[in-house]
Amino acid sequence: MRIQRYAIIPSNGRECLRQCFEAILPQVDWVMIIRTDRTTLGWEGYVTGKSSVTTVADQGINISKWWNVGLQWVHDYDWQQGKYDVAILNDDTIVPEGWFDAVAGQMRDKRAVGASSGSPIGMPVLHSRSGPRPLDQRMQGFAFIVAGETGIRADEQFAWYCGDDDLEWRLSASGGVVVIPGFPVQHLHPNAQVTPEIHELIAKDMQSFVDKWGTRPW
Repeated sequence: MRIQRYAIIPSNGRECLRQCFEAILPQVDWVMIIRTDRTTLGWEGYVTGKSSVTTVADQGINISKWWNVGLQWVHDYDWQQGKYDVAILNDDTIVPEGWFDAVAGQMRDKRAVGASSGSPIGMPVLHSRSGPRPLDQRMQGFAFIVAGETGIRADEQFAWYCGDDDLEWRLSASGGVVVIPGFPVQHLHPNAQVTPEIHELIAKDMQSFVDKWGTRPW
């Protein structure tokens, strides 16, 4: 049976969302946008025959919760499905043509459960245990794929920072994470939304990571 493909994109309606949405839509079976605030954006423009929008109850900034809303929605969408792949994207990313095929294909070929592009060494890098690793060999937290049938969920104690590292470490230990070469993802506005409030969350999240794992992620 063909493995179903999904993408989830948390967004507060930034203009860059349109580019992100249009790049991933042809590559998947369904896109779910996680609406994270009460903007006046014309969200109906993102509802098509293979995409929809859901709203998160306003409980403050928590990207891990937003990811979990999307992961749970995909699970509930067809609870009888077997294997399925879920891309988790920042709304300021633009994936190249063929990105999903390449990343998910390598993940499945290597029997891993998480993957991204971004390997700097011209060949796939497979992580099979948790622990710090070179920055350029980490799973790219702004655009990655997980094997949905693992039931993996983000740890919601990480509101803004380190949640991707925590996911990568857990995925690495429970099946492996592969980082493939090529297929570079454009990340348009890294750190553009970092406010004084988010600066505080970053420090708190890093300490939470150290408390959980006994070390920093890098």
